[in-house]
Amino acid sequence: MITRLLPFQLHRVLVIAVFALTAITSGFLASSAQADDEVVDGNPMSLRTVSFEGTVNSVHPDSFILIVDDNSFVLERVITFNGASWSREQVVQRLVEGDRLKLELGGVADQQTGARLVQKVEVLN
Repeated sequence: MITRLLPFQLHRVLVIAVFALTAITSGFLASSAQADDEVVDGNPMSLRTVSFEGTVNSVHPDSFILIVDDNSFVLERVITFNGASWSREQVVQRLVEGDRLKLELGGVADQQTGARLVQKVEVLN
């Protein structure tokens, strides 16, 4: 009788282990699918892109972030604004929603969001 119980116990442990492994695997798959949902849809901007033209959606003066055509950019400390050198504090005060801009871009300011640095701003309107 003991020999009949041992294989049954082993079978039961194996079934529980397979069930637990399936639950853990599905948890990882669900979390990776959720992480994919957090990625912004659309075409990511290439690092080779050195200029960008678009319309200002919003300006955030406290963080010096500029949203142009749903892309985020961070202003350098000193940038060329319409042909002259300006501080970023002065530039954010002069930009308004709806302005049409041409931007010259530098490297990536924030790896997590992918925001690019702006080195030069030219107002087109």
